[in-house]
Amino acid sequence: MRAVELDDVAGRSQVVAWDRATGRRRILTRARHGVDACDLEPDGGHVWWFDTDPDGVGAWRRQPFDGGEAVPALTGVPPGRPYGIAFDHTGKLAVVCVGCGAESRYHLGPPGGAGRLLATVPSYVPLVDLSPDGTLLALAGRPDGPAAVTVVRLVDGRTEVLAGGRDRRVWALEFRPGPEGDAALLLVVEAGGRYTVGTWRPGRDIRLHERLTFDTEITAHWYVDGRRVLVQQDRAGRSRLLLADLDGGAPSVLPTPPGTILDLACAPEGAVHYVWSREAVPPRRLVADPAVEHHPAPGPPAVPGRGEVWTPQPYGRIHSFLATPPGPGPWPTLFLLHGGPFLHDRDSYDPRVELLTDAGYAVVRTNYRGSTGYGPRWRHDFGHRVGLAQLEDLAAVRRHLVDLGVAQPGRIGLCGYSWGGYLVLLAMGVEPDDWAVGLAVSPVADYSTAHRTTLPALREVDEELFGGTPAEVPDRYRAADPMTYLDRVRGPLFVAAATDDERCPAEAVERYVAALRDRSVPHEVVWTTGGHHGDAAGQTTVFTALLRYVATVLPPGDRTPASPSQDHRDRRGPTPKRPEGGECNEATHCAARPDQHGRAGPRRRHRQDAPRS
Repeated sequence: MRAVELDDVAGRSQVVAWDRATGRRRILTRARHGVDACDLEPDGGHVWWFDTDPDGVGAWRRQPFDGGEAVPALTGVPPGRPYGIAFDHTGKLAVVCVGCGAESRYHLGPPGGAGRLLATVPSYVPLVDLSPDGTLLALAGRPDGPAAVTVVRLVDGRTEVLAGGRDRRVWALEFRPGPEGDAALLLVVEAGGRYTVGTWRPGRDIRLHERLTFDTEITAHWYVDGRRVLVQQDRAGRSRLLLADLDGGAPSVLPTPPGTILDLACAPEGAVHYVWSREAVPPRRLVADPAVEHHPAPGPPAVPGRGEVWTPQPYGRIHSFLATPPGPGPWPTLFLLHGGPFLHDRDSYDPRVELLTDAGYAVVRTNYRGSTGYGPRWRHDFGHRVGLAQLEDLAAVRRHLVDLGVAQPGRIGLCGYSWGGYLVLLAMGVEPDDWAVGLAVSPVADYSTAHRTTLPALREVDEELFGGTPAEVPDRYRAADPMTYLDRVRGPLFVAAATDDERCPAEAVERYVAALRDRSVPHEVVWTTGGHHGDAAGQTTVFTALLRYVATVLPPGDRTPASPSQDHRDRRGPTPKRPEGGECNEATHCAARPDQHGRAGPRRRHRQDAPRS
């Protein structure tokens, strides 16, 4: 009757121990830089959590569930990035994968004891799971690569490899739970434009369960009985849950309100605990019990000023979430662009939307090509025209909103974080006449530099997007690079970045900002610390400066906008109260966001966490 969760505590994500028998929750950690990965040993006696520095490098710590000193979870493991953690069913054996530079290292040992180095593998090859009997280790390669999944027999080191390819992508999820020794590995396979639940056993081929085939992205989990699977489908920015018996029968839909499921976990007795949110409703905990008679889950009442827009194009319909201020339009409008690109905006609470609409702006969140939740074709088929295809989508939606009387012509801007920030910089050079202001936070400012200096996982994402490295396809990188279009940028531009950001390196941002200054482009730059996502104080400082800047250059009223040109390093000032609802970056609205194809929440970091966000 024990569980752990990650909650926002004084602006940082911390581990909370939850005694389900009494309902008592107790803050277990006070980590200086917060915690975004944790797990509970099978007997519930100890909690593992990853103690990280601002760059995401650190070590696993082990702490009694009832409180006490946190000690190294496995001794002898070097500092690195958390690439996975797993236990056997007894909890007497643990394995972790840490990323050290350009390598993935796997260590095995008893919890609290010495970790033995099993292997070192070049590049980013995270741990998926350890079989319940402790004999098999599943590792994740590129889903479309020749070694999409590698299963290692620990007794003799022999391996079996499951191959992906251009027409088939394979993701490994987890082994069947329980001590029975049936090492069935749960999979998702993308082929023929659809996603199908699959299973694999040693010495056999992948078995596809055709009844569990979906047109948009899914993730799956073994249910507690080891016979059924719980499937979460994300479609057009909303989630649904299904429970299915792999041996037959139609899947049943579990009653959940319309909106987004951010995280879920099954209790031993079978109830599904999940974190849910809707566009105007902050995250909350809910429970769906498959053993209870199903009734449609009521949703919250509709909120004025919230809606959706579908923009038809020859290649498909572009989906956008729309939030507008009170009163009649049209309004000055900001596109709030998600990162990734293999993520999506969803029917989920975002405090930035509330703050911007309160300030008088209509806010548009567009799921451009490359976004998840709309099927493989929408995610992949834009001909390696990275950035440019997405700008075409944004331009089509902009024209549509003007025609609908929502957006004021000539008073439409872009605001983006991470890869969304990259799109902002690119648009301000490619289409300088179309956007009244650009607001870029933690952006990719120089793609070739970013590819060279970023993390191995992100380097692989770049190579998938572009179809190769900068040396192999230089023209594609050049066409997608904001630096290519600097002479066309007119601004105004707001740029915020961290000096210690390893996902979107500061070196590239510094070059871009220096070029703006040399060309006398109106802009403001804010430098912070704290890595890619930053801490709560830094996030609030950045968003407050952003809001002030846009109000100056794109005022909600009809005043003539100004064009300030400022360059501030470590611009700080007083730290305002953090917006209710948590982190301003779209990747961390909730402490436990689900992977697209992996175990939900932060317990294990699979390959699908790799996109910049």
